[in-house]
Amino acid sequence: MTARRASIPACAVAALVACSPTWKRPPHDERFQRAAAPALHPRPIGESLPTDWWDRMTSSTVQPLGNTLSPARYVAAAAGGREALDVNRLGEVPDSTWFANRIGRRVMTPKEIARGPGDWIEPAPGPLTVVSGKLEGATPGLVLRDTAGRVYFVKFDPPAFRELSTGAEIVAQRLLHAAGYHVPEMQVTELALERIVLHPGARQRNSYRQMVSMSQRDLDGLLSNLNPGPTRRLRALLSRETRGRSLGPFSYRGVRIDDPNDRIPHERRRSLRGLWVFSAWFNNSDVRRQNTLDTFIEVDRRRRLGYVRHHLIDFGNSLGASGERDKYVGEGYEGEFDWAAMGRRIFGFGLRYDDWLGLRRTPYPSVAIFESEMFEPERWRPSYPNPAFDEATARDTFWAAAILARMDRAAVEAAVAGARYSDPRAARLITDVLMARRAKLLRHAFAGFLPLVDPDVRGYRVDMTDLEVKTGTSREAPRYRFAVRWNRSGRGDRELERGDRATPSIDLAGALRRIQEREPGAFADDPFLTLTWRRLRGGEPGPRVDLHLRVVGDHLVPVALWRERD
Repeated sequence: MTARRASIPACAVAALVACSPTWKRPPHDERFQRAAAPALHPRPIGESLPTDWWDRMTSSTVQPLGNTLSPARYVAAAAGGREALDVNRLGEVPDSTWFANRIGRRVMTPKEIARGPGDWIEPAPGPLTVVSGKLEGATPGLVLRDTAGRVYFVKFDPPAFRELSTGAEIVAQRLLHAAGYHVPEMQVTELALERIVLHPGARQRNSYRQMVSMSQRDLDGLLSNLNPGPTRRLRALLSRETRGRSLGPFSYRGVRIDDPNDRIPHERRRSLRGLWVFSAWFNNSDVRRQNTLDTFIEVDRRRRLGYVRHHLIDFGNSLGASGERDKYVGEGYEGEFDWAAMGRRIFGFGLRYDDWLGLRRTPYPSVAIFESEMFEPERWRPSYPNPAFDEATARDTFWAAAILARMDRAAVEAAVAGARYSDPRAARLITDVLMARRAKLLRHAFAGFLPLVDPDVRGYRVDMTDLEVKTGTSREAPRYRFAVRWNRSGRGDRELERGDRATPSIDLAGALRRIQEREPGAFADDPFLTLTWRRLRGGEPGPRVDLHLRVVGDHLVPVALWRERD
């Protein structure tokens, strides 16, 4: 009987814990902001992947039709969409095999951004031997080996548009790397034609995707059409093989069934949903599975165990480039098979004139069509539907825009400098357009939110950064209303302080000291606080941000953040 009575309080405590807000549950320190290390496993056998034409057909026809006929999608959209699953309690994406926080967590110098990922090593002096290549198709290229045995993948510009594709790849790669995505190492260089020699056993992939022998005539035919300069040097994009063993592309939907660490459906990943913001920023219109790559990184060689890392590759459809040519005026404004646009034209009896038809090329072949005046974030479309983009919510867009806000003009200039454009006017134009598109994206993403980020807690002082103020998106003088609430378990919550401030900063030492003087040890049982911020607009409070904090001795620790949207 006694044992039964003793179990009643224990059950009551367990019930209270189960009903407590998730942000009150362990862990209650900084460690929860880091993702767990991936579990090691044998190399995946690999998945059977669809061909490129099948992927194009399903993504442009089958999936859009299914989405149109699915009642569940309309219900989910009316409810604001399904929330992402790869986020922590601060709404951020922790470091993982999919994403590594860089400029969103620390300051990146312009030099670091211009250099790009990895420790680049230029090809060793001497001949560069062609071991294989792809001489037909949209993006012809070669695989070269230098005299030190290092292998480089080489791409070239369209003959009529020198610097267009290679520059676009570098700019997009530098910006995505700074944002936090895993991308391959690459650099632009000038190759002397006489250095490129053919290996006797070189192979090439023909139009039927078969590997056949490559002749000197085949190689000469490619190089002679690439518009070498008067010094017989070719501008080329050199990239290194990504670390690990290639497993092929990943899908933007579902999971990789042979990867035990891949448990979140890819369309529910904020890191992939928010990618649309960066793609729209530099107009990377081809964001399909064919432009991704999974690799197996072996860690334990004795047992042959490792993990899968997920990369974005091939950015040759960014800025004004579209593979082997310049962009068509509608890329980024309509999909390849845009059923909504087709319907508007049919029911408009051909009288509808799309405003983007008036776009014209810039004076610079290295830029082609890349503009900001007509660009509107809500109208941007990739050439083929992307399942993760279609699932993106306003919170996913806000997360990506918060990273984009850290990329100021110096960061963008550094990324463009990495492309080594020969005409500084072209580089300046690309930078100007990127900054103008960035401003529109930030206004779009921050609408309805109070963009307070980066809770900086030192002792009992809490400072936050208003991204609208920092980026100049809002030009009015800010004024904030705050309230501090003590979250108690056995009794009702208690307001400790409230008021207005000119900056989102507050020192809570006085309020906490008064409680501790009246109730010694009060925070031992109830250590949680909620700091609420609202910005005043015309005297009226706007949407709020709730920052939940835990009292740990002589300092506070952020444990969660909730962001309201109007």
